[in-house]
Amino acid sequence: MAVETESLVQLTQSDIIGLFGAGATILIGVLTWFISAAHVRKSMQRKELQYRMRITPLLNKNLFKETDKLEIQYKGDIIDELVFLEVDIINSGNVALENPPIKIESRDATYIIPAYIEDIPDGYDGRWEIEREDGETILIKAEHINPGQIIKARFLMDTMPPKDPIFVCPMPNLTIKRISDIEASPIAAKLLEAMYPNLASAVKLVVK
Repeated sequence: MAVETESLVQLTQSDIIGLFGAGATILIGVLTWFISAAHVRKSMQRKELQYRMRITPLLNKNLFKETDKLEIQYKGDIIDELVFLEVDIINSGNVALENPPIKIESRDATYIIPAYIEDIPDGYDGRWEIEREDGETILIKAEHINPGQIIKARFLMDTMPPKDPIFVCPMPNLTIKRISDIEASPIAAKLLEAMYPNLASAVKLVVK
């Protein structure tokens, strides 16, 4: 009759310490990798707003000589010269911006009057708004702006200002750039739209 023998594996204290040490080394390595990956992701985030600003007088004094006899009102505000201010705000970074504190401030006594936001995306009614802080300061409120999105804020001013208003957004780690219209040939415009649609939507092309 055969007798079955059962082999037992016995671990010494040094073996147990070695296994715990190896496990701890692996755990530390995994944690280090996660921390390093999170740091890399954070360092690759780019918070950037670009804006363009255009001021257009809507009342031509050369055509109508008696503009001083006109009385123009908008939402109860008296407007002397009827000047149109367009401000386009573009999230040109790679992360969404949550509630950026955007302000448009007049440099002098020129009043800025909120009008409307143009081309609001579906589902953003009530999430993008313009609000008057005082006569010379306007708040542009946005719950969030996704990368590539543009807020087209429109205002009236009561006179032609000597200098453009100031764009302000005191948000940590945010880069702000003012851009101008980009001139391009029709062929270049089509290529830009085909190859870089996000960039094409974020700039205004003036076709030569």
